[in-house]
Amino acid sequence: MGTARHSASDAALARRDIDRWARRRGYRAAAAGIEALDAVREALEKRRRRGEFAPGFFEENLSSFAYLAGTALHAPRSVIVVAIPAPVHTLLFETGDGRMETVIPPTYLSYRPAFERIRREIAAELLGGDDGIELLKAPYKSLAVGVGLALYGRNNVTYVPGLGSYVQLAAYVLDRSTDAPRPFLGIERRLDRCSACRACVLACPMGAIGEDRFLIRADRCYTLMSESARPIPEDVRPPSPDCLVGCLRCQVVCPENKGVLRKEAAPVSFTSAETAAFLGDPEAAPEGLRRSIREKFEIMAMSEDIPIFRRNLIVLLRWRAWEAGGRP
Repeated sequence: MGTARHSASDAALARRDIDRWARRRGYRAAAAGIEALDAVREALEKRRRRGEFAPGFFEENLSSFAYLAGTALHAPRSVIVVAIPAPVHTLLFETGDGRMETVIPPTYLSYRPAFERIRREIAAELLGGDDGIELLKAPYKSLAVGVGLALYGRNNVTYVPGLGSYVQLAAYVLDRSTDAPRPFLGIERRLDRCSACRACVLACPMGAIGEDRFLIRADRCYTLMSESARPIPEDVRPPSPDCLVGCLRCQVVCPENKGVLRKEAAPVSFTSAETAAFLGDPEAAPEGLRRSIREKFEIMAMSEDIPIFRRNLIVLLRWRAWEAGGRP
């Protein structure tokens, strides 16, 4: 790997260099020719045409991907997908009843800033400059499986060898080709152990994970409910009573994740006054409290979805109160 800037006409980016770079940083990475994007898009579109997605799922979660539309690269030649280990974070809220510790699953905290950090690392250490690479707007899970970096579990979560499912995926388009790019391997490749394991099926209280189909029943998945701006049905109990978003139930019990989960404290916590203002009418709170709440979510790079996190915390507290009162 040289330090001089390479042009698209230079020798292909060596796959072994990509692997060495990634492993030196504790990541995993894989590259493929640009045709992998068309293969992923067509595979997902076929599923949509066959009606395999839950109503509204494709439109809400998959229709906004741009793939190569709008890229500034003159001649996109390859894609590189990176898996970065991501810990669970604990986030504390002081309440009138004491301290409440919530959990933020991997990939939520500082989600977007990591994309630019990884892009700069690839540019500097693999390409020898800061151009020739752009963040790719594509379905990362499907692409990671397609290029051979990851495999799906029965729960439709992607698993990377050695890192499990606790990873953040990022993908980039490059103006450089790769040597002998990995062939596109299809997007339905599943872990071998899933054929005999039912741990996630039994762990999911929503019945979202079945044995009769590859896709989970997205309309039953609590993680997707907790990420959506739509109201969570009042009779739906959070499967993981500490998760501020998401669920984690199927991942915690998965044998593929044994020994790989890390837990770290979030960089901020919320005082009782901030928690009360957060849970109450946002417009009625004093300006100083509103500002401190937003600043703390900005530190975590999670400010875009403050209303969703507020809604989720209210749901968690409501169910805790009901359970403490002996009500179902």
